[in-house]
Amino acid sequence: MAITTNRNPARRVAETSSLLGLVEFRPRMTIVLVFLTITVAVVGWRFSRDAGSRRVDIVAREAVELYTSVPASEATVEPADAEKKILDLSGVALELPREEPGFTVAWVRRAVLGKHPGAAVRFRYSGDAYLLVVFRQDRLLGNAPPAAVPEESFLSGERDGKSFVFWERDGATFIAVSDADVTRTFEMVRLCFT
Repeated sequence: MAITTNRNPARRVAETSSLLGLVEFRPRMTIVLVFLTITVAVVGWRFSRDAGSRRVDIVAREAVELYTSVPASEATVEPADAEKKILDLSGVALELPREEPGFTVAWVRRAVLGKHPGAAVRFRYSGDAYLLVVFRQDRLLGNAPPAAVPEESFLSGERDGKSFVFWERDGATFIAVSDADVTRTFEMVRLCFT
């Protein structure tokens, strides 16, 4: 028994054509194209979302290396002098805590993270040593705050046994590094810098 198919061109246009001819005799091709488009969109979204976190990871690695390479000091600097030096080095106006007991600034130096010049601040808080690196640059996580990391949000983690907390605010990027636990570092950032 022979299978007959409709090969009549006049019927093809009138009965089976669709918008832009996408479904004309090819419904399977349309389904494949729709799924392919969705897949490409999801993969593109994942790449753009993860690009910021990879750059944060690079900054975190460099900040941890800076923390371990520069020894702590017992000298102290007045917070007003430290704020002025931070502004001169990084272009970021940062208020250091003055009323917080156990907060002392050891030094402020020039630092470069990810080819961006900034200021590195070594300080102690509640007996733990910290390094705060401040620099001004384009947002690492994109120009508009993404949903995963909105303005005033933080990224925290551990790298090589050191904890870090990363945040962006008012056109400036901050990363604090310490030997202390991640929760202690995050709590210090919350109390002293937000």
